[in-house]
Amino acid sequence: MTVESERRPRPPTPEGFDASRAVERAGDPQGWRFGPAELETVYRVISERRDIRRFRPDPVGEDVLRRVLEAAHRAPSVGLTQPWRFIVVRDPQTRSAIRAFAQRERLCQAERFDERATHFLDQKVEGIVEAPLGICVCCDHGDPTEEVLGRATIPETDVYSTACAIQNLWLAARAEGLGVGWVSFYKREDLRARLGIPARVDPMAYLCLGWPDERPVRPGLEASGWSGRVAVDAVVMEERWTGAPDPVASEAIPPPDREAAILARDRFDALVKPPGSLGALEPLVERWAQITGAPPPARLTAGVLVCAADHGHVIHGTTLHGTEISAQVTAAAARGETAVGVLAREGRHALLVADIGLRGPTPPGVRALKTAPGTSDMTARSAMTEAQLDAALAAGARLAAELADGGADCLVLGEIGMGNTATTAALACALTGESPERMVGRGTGLDSGGIERKRGVVNRALARHSGSAHPRAALTSLGGLELAALAGAVIEAAHRRVPVVLDGYATAAAALAATRLEPAAGDVLVAGHRSPEPGHALVLEQLGLEPLLDLRLRLGEASGALLALPLVERAGALHAGMATFDESGVEARRT
Repeated sequence: MTVESERRPRPPTPEGFDASRAVERAGDPQGWRFGPAELETVYRVISERRDIRRFRPDPVGEDVLRRVLEAAHRAPSVGLTQPWRFIVVRDPQTRSAIRAFAQRERLCQAERFDERATHFLDQKVEGIVEAPLGICVCCDHGDPTEEVLGRATIPETDVYSTACAIQNLWLAARAEGLGVGWVSFYKREDLRARLGIPARVDPMAYLCLGWPDERPVRPGLEASGWSGRVAVDAVVMEERWTGAPDPVASEAIPPPDREAAILARDRFDALVKPPGSLGALEPLVERWAQITGAPPPARLTAGVLVCAADHGHVIHGTTLHGTEISAQVTAAAARGETAVGVLAREGRHALLVADIGLRGPTPPGVRALKTAPGTSDMTARSAMTEAQLDAALAAGARLAAELADGGADCLVLGEIGMGNTATTAALACALTGESPERMVGRGTGLDSGGIERKRGVVNRALARHSGSAHPRAALTSLGGLELAALAGAVIEAAHRRVPVVLDGYATAAAALAATRLEPAAGDVLVAGHRSPEPGHALVLEQLGLEPLLDLRLRLGEASGALLALPLVERAGALHAGMATFDESGVEARRT
């Protein structure tokens, strides 16, 4: 039923925030574009930027210098670190000393060009004394122990950010009619000593700044015949580096539905609430729409897939329980007597429990897809063969397809198997390069001695199978049969654009293996919860997933994922049911 509500004008946007709205941006995607005259000026400034070497002696006014430095200071910087520092150099003696550095290095570099040395010496390479002032642009690396957003993966981002400031300065100077010359003939330690620059700071550029005594229409080195500009087509490549071998071909996973995700985000923008106030629920709805083409419905029907198998390394005491417990728990799950059975029944979800590699006979009510009677001891040999891996991957894909064909809105993954947290830790170590000290936890209740014993098993297995970082090698050497099946299920779900809600550590490691086999498979994953296992958080980081719940669950069986499903449903209900602000003359409605 649709109930009309009163018109709700959107409150005014606070100063300093984006006043545009989704309805405006959707109606005019190019609305941020400059007008034709402004656009032409921007491209002209870029095109006519030149490295100037000859300057007039006239001073640069403080007002124009300030504008140029302000433009440089507006450069983009990773983590808003703003690492650039500007030393304005006016003193003639200082500039003469810096020119001496340049003259010395110019002669030293000439020797490198052999027969082109004379041609090189004919080039005017600096205007340090001619220009009325210089600007030394420095990069302040700051405190290396301080965490900076974006710098952990690419430490040089502060250098790149400073380079952007240099470019901003140069373009602003060109627009003002000023000339800029970049001097690269000096040793950093000489410039650092002369200008008193601290050790943690790197001088990146010494720029000569002043009114130009030349107005070149093309780069100086091109005009002098030293070099020429290459065509843009010579430096642009499509998809991969030209000549690089193509990746192993596989059936393409359909791309994310970007349009559906943007439509979902647009509606969030119009809802009667402050922007972003629903926190993690907003990207959750966007992600679901990106996977399926629509936000999550207010009532989900999940296909719950629980794969069971045993592990050969339990002979070393990696678990408190024997392998017979695996079959008992699997049978109880199939009867609906364990947590997964209760939660699946309460949610009216389809539950499928499958034997992928239990030691004994397949229990009644359990789907029999046994690829082997458990894995081998991974400390002595490979856990499984290539053929067993392929069979387990295929079994998982078949089960995922069956649940999807049965009408499941999403796939919920779980596992059963005594000792599988040791297997999971070993697989996760191989795939991420992390150490067992970070990846091995208590599992279902090991004491400190048990944890050390378990960690020792994982260390021995990794040492025996060194070089198992490739996903197939990692799975065959260290993986569990149920983990391989779950990886196959993830890949099949990705091909069908079916969301996969992950449970605990084991399902996350299986999903990580799937994404290493098929990177695009990661697009369909949703993390249901985070367990206390230390490795689980690390694997979720590798997957780029934030968990919906953190309840310290360590049960497995898809229990945490099923507990998260109502949150997905409520997020969909909020997205569909909340009223919207009146933005276009149409009355706001509540569905």
